[in-house]
Amino acid sequence: MSEPTRESAEPVRNGARGPLLPALSQVLPPDPDESPGESRRFKLVRLASWTAIDQVLSALTNTMLAIVVAHYVDVPAFGTFAVAILVFNVCIGIERALVGQPMSIRYSSATGARLDSGRARAFGTALAVGLIGALGCIAVGLVLGGQLGPVLVATGAVLPFLLLQDAARLIFFARSQAKLAALNDALWAAIQFPAIVVLAAITRPTPPALVLVWGASAAVCVVVALVQLRVVPDLRGAASWLREHRDLSGYLLAEYLLGAGAFQGGILAVGALVGGKEGLTVVGAFKAAQVVLGPLNMLGTALQTFALPQLSKRTGWTSSQRTRIAYLTSLAMAAIAVLYGSLLLLLPAAAGQAMFRGNWAEALDVLLPMIVGNVFWGLWQGHTLVIYAMGLARRAFWIMAIEAPLVFPFMIGGLYLGGARGAAWGLCLDQATSLPLWLWTFRRVMRESDRHETAAPASSDRLTASSGSGD
Repeated sequence: MSEPTRESAEPVRNGARGPLLPALSQVLPPDPDESPGESRRFKLVRLASWTAIDQVLSALTNTMLAIVVAHYVDVPAFGTFAVAILVFNVCIGIERALVGQPMSIRYSSATGARLDSGRARAFGTALAVGLIGALGCIAVGLVLGGQLGPVLVATGAVLPFLLLQDAARLIFFARSQAKLAALNDALWAAIQFPAIVVLAAITRPTPPALVLVWGASAAVCVVVALVQLRVVPDLRGAASWLREHRDLSGYLLAEYLLGAGAFQGGILAVGALVGGKEGLTVVGAFKAAQVVLGPLNMLGTALQTFALPQLSKRTGWTSSQRTRIAYLTSLAMAAIAVLYGSLLLLLPAAAGQAMFRGNWAEALDVLLPMIVGNVFWGLWQGHTLVIYAMGLARRAFWIMAIEAPLVFPFMIGGLYLGGARGAAWGLCLDQATSLPLWLWTFRRVMRESDRHETAAPASSDRLTASSGSGD
């Protein structure tokens, strides 16, 4: 499984062969890594296509695992699985803020010894995050016991492999090697699904057993990726990696913990306030809704993994070019969210029950507000991508510092007013309040960029005049 999502910050691929990609090929300056004679349009199509394949495989793995668990266990047990996945998503988000995003932004054009060192230290940092998270999961799981404890222990046992596999994917994307990332995820699916079938033939699968199969399959993919990249994780280099990128990753991590952490924490808080099996059922409802909304998260991840390294290594953009791509991408994401959400709401009840059994009715209760929230989310995705590509993570952090604290009062207030559905509308309201903050910040960044573009030629003219007068 690969996704939280913020990654995201997972749309370019959705129009890979349509009007969006030709527009990008004309707007983007040449890629420094572009092979002689290779057209920019062809390269973008190829990268977007492999990114699409990878994201489909990743989303398929996530969705199938959730459906299998929902098929074999009761509603409260599915809630324990959902709690474990929420914890995993938080750890993946931390790994991406500390490793994946700095690699995409600052190492997309690196070569030689710097690239080799960066890869080894990046993997070492991902391993360190995984080990720390594993110790925390195992310790909490042993203390809690009951239904939830064994699932957390199983998650801790495989967490380092899951984070290393995700780090490998992001390093492949940063180097424009989306094909290798897709093949690695294909290998994961090829191992995991048959293993689940064998497990089901031997015994009735339980959430801990399925989590162990999921993580063990990822471990094989990690070994293959390390061989492909010819790198050994440098655990001791994690400290130097964090020092090197602390100006960027510090804001990325804080922004993620505030945003996604508040989102996951809001769901857990709602479940805890309800309490007991009913609370686990509420958490499971949000998880099931997230699973059926997975394709939208997949698009968000595809946007970030494909476009961020491509845009970060192109420094010649004008503010008008950035604005055009930002609005084009955001409107496309929002339109896709509206279309996909409408299809979900029209989905026959029998189809939902076939996938999630008793969990479907609970998921349907929160689905509409979560769809509306995803539309608001899509409306600023292009703007955030451009801001991140410019290395301005500090701007995103301050937006999240305003937005994140509102999650809890909105969701808890909604819970008391309308139960689980009210909590979901509270989450939607929080996402709606973010839109004007992102648009205002983007316009401010573009105005600053305009001033710099205007000042740079003027400085150059003054230098030329000064040199001429001295002759």
